[in-house]
Amino acid sequence: MSRQRVRAVGIAGLLAVVLSACGSAAEPELTAAPDTSQGAVLAPTTTPPPPTSSAVPTPAPTSTATPKPTTKKTTPNAARQAAAASSGVAWVPAGGDEFNGGSLDKGTWGAYASKGAFGNGTRSPDAVSVVDGALTITARPGDGGVSGGVGHSKGQLYGRWEFRARTDKGRGWGSAILLWPDSEKWPDDGELDMMEVPGENRDLAHTIIHYGGSANKTFGDATKGDFSQWHTFAFEWLPDRLTAYIDGRKTFETTDKAMIPTTPMHATIQLDQGPAKDWLAAPDETTPAETRLQVDYMRVSSLPGQAA
Repeated sequence: MSRQRVRAVGIAGLLAVVLSACGSAAEPELTAAPDTSQGAVLAPTTTPPPPTSSAVPTPAPTSTATPKPTTKKTTPNAARQAAAASSGVAWVPAGGDEFNGGSLDKGTWGAYASKGAFGNGTRSPDAVSVVDGALTITARPGDGGVSGGVGHSKGQLYGRWEFRARTDKGRGWGSAILLWPDSEKWPDDGELDMMEVPGENRDLAHTIIHYGGSANKTFGDATKGDFSQWHTFAFEWLPDRLTAYIDGRKTFETTDKAMIPTTPMHATIQLDQGPAKDWLAAPDETTPAETRLQVDYMRVSSLPGQAA
């Protein structure tokens, strides 16, 4: 059964980040998000269920053919190097997935088979595929709404997660790539939302930290851009800070120890269905027949001496 949450209405505050335009011509331009220093409330997203590979009856997807993904661009080496070197940490590769196979690696990922986000629709393994070198989660509004999500099989304490992703425009679905506690103790052990793009125009990417145990406090920021296009995201979790980057540019950071988790976490990739009040609209007559979240790769790194 999927679990859900409602973000606490009170927020410790939002970090104001001024982000200049991305220097690499290979990625769409980013700008700073609108000023949120007055304490705008960040609305809820959904927590994932534990990954499962068991056969659970789920509604079959509609027969509509899935369009081929848009052509992926290769991230310039300079952009990747800038992102990797941004923190000054000598990260050690610790796995992940390039999604170069023809199907989901079930030893690396578990696909959800459950009720959908916020109790809406269904999460089905049939919505998850690997197409043209990209993990593709395809949501369809038929049958009450069918979408999907996957959870990484390997968690760790601290590290760096880098991924390249895009989300089709369209009402009713929001993408979320986050770190979830291995303990499954939520909200006690926190949550790190590395990328959330709930708006139908895909013009804001949010970074949101959940902390404070049962109080479920939240702190975060958002960056403007066209996130229906490919962008490279990186998230670094260190004992003394949490930092997010988009296309090699720092977009968020906190050094507040109260916000930094202290138990292992693993990555999840989700395309969630609305409605969720003040966050994600419900599908309606304008909703496309198919909406996709695509992920080019997920690269995980550990601190020196901590790699498995």
